[in-house]
Amino acid sequence: MRLTLFLLGAGIGAPTRYVIDRYFRSEFRFPMGILIVNVIGSFILGLLIGQESDTAYLLFGFCSALTTWSAFALDLFEERARFKEFSLNLLGNYLLGVSAALLGVWLTR
Repeated sequence: MRLTLFLLGAGIGAPTRYVIDRYFRSEFRFPMGILIVNVIGSFILGLLIGQESDTAYLLFGFCSALTTWSAFALDLFEERARFKEFSLNLLGNYLLGVSAALLGVWLTR
C-alpha cells in the first residue's frame, strides 16, 4: 500500500514541477521555478523526517518527484558563462534548500 501511495505522490509531484517551472521560465530568465520547487520540497521533507504514516509516503513520493537535481544541474551548466546567475542559482538552491529542510525538522521537534 505504501508503495502505491509513494507512486501516486510521484505522479502528482512531477507534473506539478513541470507546470511551476514552465510558468516561471516564461516570466524570468533565472530558473526561479526550479529553485521554488526545490525549496518547498526540502521544507516538506524536513517536516516528514522520521514519520512512517501512509500520508508521509504519499508526500515522500510527491516531494521526490517535485524536487529535481537534473534540471538544477542543467540550469547550472547553461549558466556557466554568467557567473552571477550561476552563483545565485547554486547558492540559492543549496542554502535555501538546506535551510528549508532544517526549518521543517525544527518545526516538528
